[in-house]
Amino acid sequence: MKRTFIALFLISLVSVNGFAYGNRGHQLVGAIADKRLAQDQATQQKVRQLLGGLTLEQAATLPDKIRDFHCGDTPTGNHVNRQLQDFVNANCTQRPRHTDYHFTDVPVFEAEEYGAGSVGREDFDLVHMIPTCIRVLKGEMPENNDKKITKTIAVILLAHYLGDIHQPLHVGAEFFNQQGVAFQPSEEPGAFKDLGGNRLTLFTFQKVKSKSKLIQAGNLHSYWDGQTVNNAFGEKTNAQVANQLGSKAPANWQLNGDVSTWAEQIANGILPTAREAHQRLRFDNIQLDQAQTLVKSGKAFEKKHGPGGQFYALWAADVVRTQIQKGGWRLAALLEAVL
Repeated sequence: MKRTFIALFLISLVSVNGFAYGNRGHQLVGAIADKRLAQDQATQQKVRQLLGGLTLEQAATLPDKIRDFHCGDTPTGNHVNRQLQDFVNANCTQRPRHTDYHFTDVPVFEAEEYGAGSVGREDFDLVHMIPTCIRVLKGEMPENNDKKITKTIAVILLAHYLGDIHQPLHVGAEFFNQQGVAFQPSEEPGAFKDLGGNRLTLFTFQKVKSKSKLIQAGNLHSYWDGQTVNNAFGEKTNAQVANQLGSKAPANWQLNGDVSTWAEQIANGILPTAREAHQRLRFDNIQLDQAQTLVKSGKAFEKKHGPGGQFYALWAADVVRTQIQKGGWRLAALLEAVL
């Protein structure tokens, strides 16, 4: 009963701006795609049928919300809720779990493309899961697969994953050696990753009475998930942002080749930004978790920029604004291609 209430409560509220900005970034990707698909009634109708009437804006936050679902519960409710619970049950008892599908951790100390190495990559990571969903929608993989990704679940996941893959720290990570110094690892042993900034506390400059002062901005990854979206879009409603960004194509948004290759292309395109997101910082007090081979904690300080340079907050907001727009346009194009 609790699970069904959570899902229905989510569906009733998701279209308004009452959620934390972490959800808002995903909502905006979906809303921009909804705006684009309004010009393609056939695809839009297929999407709505698969989603039980939900919009992509509404569906885009569900893959995070199902963290509240209990592993092993009996599926109940409408067909969307039942399939979401089936998906959770099939991906919650051992790795890979559904929470592992949202990211990849490509080292960013040096320039590197996704396919150029193996460190930080998994065969169930974000770059692999997007093509898996595409295969289901194309009918190349049966809906009764081991992961229980039906066509409905595939659309829900794509609405979310196209947001994740356009967030730089969902694709790139900094790795540290045994001395707590950032480096480019060639193998997993001896490399401690920051989990896309999740283990680092960010300190950024803020202007106070015409002077710049370092302030604690919180978890680095969460900063990119939430505060940057707030900085980029402020008080504008989702509809206002979608009307603006869905009406004019962003530069360099189109991709080449079959849609099954798009995830890796997007990852390669955003890795330089993930690298810069770390290069603009200096690291201190890096503590290592030897048992899990992860960074336990650390501090990331914004470096001072020279004349004409941009504060980290302003630069990150510009990045997010562009990437969310690209995510929405690419989500719409992908669904048009496979549906």
